[in-house]
Amino acid sequence: MLIDGFTVFGTWPGLQKSHPVDELITGLQKHKLGRACTLSSTGIFLDAASGNAATLAACAQDARLIPIGTADPRVGGVGQVNQCQDQGFTLIALFPQSQGWAIESLPAQTLLRRIAELEMPLLIEAGGTGDASRIYHAVADLTMPLLLLDVSLPTLTEAIAVMQARPNTFLTTRLLTGGDTIERLAAEVGADRLVFASRFPMSSYSSAFLTAQYAALKDDERQAVMGNNLMTLLKVA
Repeated sequence: MLIDGFTVFGTWPGLQKSHPVDELITGLQKHKLGRACTLSSTGIFLDAASGNAATLAACAQDARLIPIGTADPRVGGVGQVNQCQDQGFTLIALFPQSQGWAIESLPAQTLLRRIAELEMPLLIEAGGTGDASRIYHAVADLTMPLLLLDVSLPTLTEAIAVMQARPNTFLTTRLLTGGDTIERLAAEVGADRLVFASRFPMSSYSSAFLTAQYAALKDDERQAVMGNNLMTLLKVA
């Protein structure tokens, strides 16, 4: 099954056009997606609780959508995570760069520990130089699955080092567009550690899809990257 591990609907700073959930749902059919993990951008840029409510409302419209919860350690993050668990979220995302907080801060540490206690897979921004290493140290004694978002070629070597040091760490593929990058990752950390993601409809679906789908991988490796790894992590059928 083809699963997109990270889609976002709503508005995004710097983008003039809004992308409503209807656009995402239409895209599921167009791109032959079996499932898509998604969240409202409101949860990133305005308020986690309101964003989570919008995400649940969107996912109620189409059973193929898997809700991603979010929380902000600056404003009741642990309570937000507890509410996500109560509401049935199975995946949490954190956005320290977009929201401007430090992963090393004590509130962030408390939030991370609660996510780990719930054994919820965590998507987390790791696009800047040093981000992956800071995340690694912040979760050094925690064991929840970790999915690194927005790693690109300039930060790839650092991300690989983190993945080699922390086995339960995965990498989303959206920005891995360089020639043979996915092949390199499959060789160095394993195709079972890669998760296809596009950030559609905020970003180009085709660019992310073509790079991952047509990487020179074995068929079972390709199926792992394009959906099976995420199905295992989220325990979905």
